[in-house]
Amino acid sequence: MTKEADSNDARYGPRRLTVELVNICNLHCEYCLRDEDALYSTHAEFMQVDLLRRVVREARDIAGITEVNFTGGEPTLHPQFAEMIDACSAQGLKVSFVTNGWNFEKLWPPLLSRRGSLVHIAFSIDGTTADAHDRWRGKGSFVRLIRAFSRCHRYELPFILKVGIRRDTFEHLEEIAMFAARLGASGIAFAHVMPTSAILEEKLTLTLAERRRAEEELALLARIFKMKVSIDVGYYNIDLAPPCSPLAGTSYNVDYKGRLTLCCNLSGFRGAGEQADVIADLKVDSFADSLLKFERLKNLQLEKRSGALTEIREKGITPDLNLGSPCLWCLNSFHKLPWSYGPQQDVNLKHSLPVLSS
Repeated sequence: MTKEADSNDARYGPRRLTVELVNICNLHCEYCLRDEDALYSTHAEFMQVDLLRRVVREARDIAGITEVNFTGGEPTLHPQFAEMIDACSAQGLKVSFVTNGWNFEKLWPPLLSRRGSLVHIAFSIDGTTADAHDRWRGKGSFVRLIRAFSRCHRYELPFILKVGIRRDTFEHLEEIAMFAARLGASGIAFAHVMPTSAILEEKLTLTLAERRRAEEELALLARIFKMKVSIDVGYYNIDLAPPCSPLAGTSYNVDYKGRLTLCCNLSGFRGAGEQADVIADLKVDSFADSLLKFERLKNLQLEKRSGALTEIREKGITPDLNLGSPCLWCLNSFHKLPWSYGPQQDVNLKHSLPVLSS
């Protein structure tokens, strides 16, 4: 654990491990950043309980993590989801997870009995009405979410909402925040949608000026609401300090194959041809050895970003969006956006209506 990371814990949140429990999802959201062939293949892959037990124990002892966050795919599709929570709780670690809420009714009994192990549940949502949300998630998805919110609020289980900032949500940020507050959410986290094709970039993403407007609006809402209002991904930040918890060395990602990677937002990125962000295979490597490799890659990224920002500042040029957004800068530096570098097949052409399991 580095002194730099220690000093930045308050700024970057608790030291945590993000774990992709599964590679599959029951929904088919057009803007999803995860690779299509992984999410909707017939070959489901699940994180093994024994592997998780070892990894979280080592990460707690070596990196000082206090929380584990489950993602996917849709993490609640893991057949041993409750056991995964127990594996973390046994090590004295709190758990949170991100979900689309579709399976929440079935999941509720084991969750209620484990409420002491949970920091919060994060529900992803696309609008404040069934029409706005279900256009992305499929008919019936919004109703299931509202039921899930009601259960959490009634039994005082903290929940937050996660919302993508896109062209269809850009003008409704205050409305969405008010919706979250009225339903009893303890917080709301916004994130700029990441472009996964030229078509989606034109259709969904905001310009730099629009992003700055959105970020200013969120800063204002954060001062007004009692609940926490934040922005997680894609914000414009040209400070030389580490812009996010992975580059600050306070959070780590493990993908569904059991590999340590730099960041959950780079992991399995749709259409990416390279995986230079994959650091080690934890099925065969210890977390201690893998952490040394993580530190080297993290420091290299910080050095490259600082150099690029300093060089353009010396020329008197304001950094553009691709440099000013730490997420877009990392995506480009790891060659995760091949469609933007030349003629490529649009990886989103396979998208259709949402896919819902029974």
